[in-house]
Amino acid sequence: MKRALIKRVKRGSLAEEAGLKKGDEILMINGENLKDILDYKFLSTDETLRLHVRSKEGRIRILTVEKDFDEDLGIEFENPLIDGIRRCKNRCIFCFVDQMPEGLRPSLYVKDDDYRLSILEGTFITLTNLTTEDLNRIVSMKLSPLYISVHATSGAVRKFMLKNPAAANIMETLKYLKENGIFFHCQIVLCPGVNDKEVLDRTLNDLISLQPSVLSVAVVPVGVTKYRDGLYPLRRFTREEAEEIIDRVESLQRENLRRFGTRLVFLADEFYEIAKRDFPPFESYEDFPQWENGVGMVALLKKQLEEYIERVPTELPKSRRVVIATGVSAFRFLQEALLPLRKIKNLDFEIRPIKNNFFGESVTVAGLITGRDLIDQLKDLGQKDALLLPEVMLKDRKVFLDGFTVRDVERSLGTWVVVVGIDGKDFLEKLTGINLGVKL
Repeated sequence: MKRALIKRVKRGSLAEEAGLKKGDEILMINGENLKDILDYKFLSTDETLRLHVRSKEGRIRILTVEKDFDEDLGIEFENPLIDGIRRCKNRCIFCFVDQMPEGLRPSLYVKDDDYRLSILEGTFITLTNLTTEDLNRIVSMKLSPLYISVHATSGAVRKFMLKNPAAANIMETLKYLKENGIFFHCQIVLCPGVNDKEVLDRTLNDLISLQPSVLSVAVVPVGVTKYRDGLYPLRRFTREEAEEIIDRVESLQRENLRRFGTRLVFLADEFYEIAKRDFPPFESYEDFPQWENGVGMVALLKKQLEEYIERVPTELPKSRRVVIATGVSAFRFLQEALLPLRKIKNLDFEIRPIKNNFFGESVTVAGLITGRDLIDQLKDLGQKDALLLPEVMLKDRKVFLDGFTVRDVERSLGTWVVVVGIDGKDFLEKLTGINLGVKL
């Protein structure tokens, strides 16, 4: 049963002032029942709220809250969505969850496909489990922008990739959203021999035809682990294939820039690493619309490093020895980007690319490195002042995919672990141990 049970009331919040407590259940806001978190967020924007609340003991009371428009009440619910998460009904041939071994955190095996999470957290959805009521609600509440996993606009190809007959009508659904004023970001998980080459050309052209409702399109390579027994045979792209994809997309970017004033389509950083090509400049990613999809992270970090690296003094006040652990795909970039720091006196640092023995060496991104692989490959670390790890390796900056914690790594290696954000200034400060101040 759907219940808006309060898990936590923030200190000093409007909810605390109104007398709301942990365990209370919000029944109605201004006479309207709560279906889910979207109803709560929509209804709670008003300046005057009349809350029907049931306590843990079953007593119902009515509270009135006066607030600024859109001011947050300061409530966390037991179930973040209030009702249950919508699970994925597809059986995608490239699904990463299907390629994971047993024994990882339970949350990693959850396949969500929930349009509410797309709005609230920017997660990508396939649109295959939407009802007519869902579509009408998206339109009536102007839930925009959505993040949509397209993969292919050919109905036959998409149906094959998602193993779901409902996947075939993607263009009809996208056109409906466009006609009703809904904007969306798209992604294409590219699989060799399935939705690349001419299929990719068609998909990109179809999406471009939906401009300006399509805000951006990310093209990312399929991730392949060693746990694919019984699954559709997929592989990584070769260097030659990656080069061809880059040429195709960059040509289209130039045409889009001329026609629309935006490149619109962006390639994941991994393609440039596979092709061993220079990463595009910072400006070519515009406002970084798909940064969290691994698109432009290298260019952004490079720009930030260039801005702050000149602020590092030529000599540190005391000796500092640091190891930087990263994924194989980022190693080449970091070697080049940090080259000027090799001249800094009293700074001794080493960059260690960690092979992914857990998922297989075809997985090269830092975000999928496990604690066990770190420990196994850094046993010869020796006495260092710090081991720097990118925050993408960890959940809440504490726990690795395999359940190992930062503390486990520190105990095993005897070295202080420092978690670094994807931010050039933060990276340089934690590498050098110096506060670089505010960029003028």
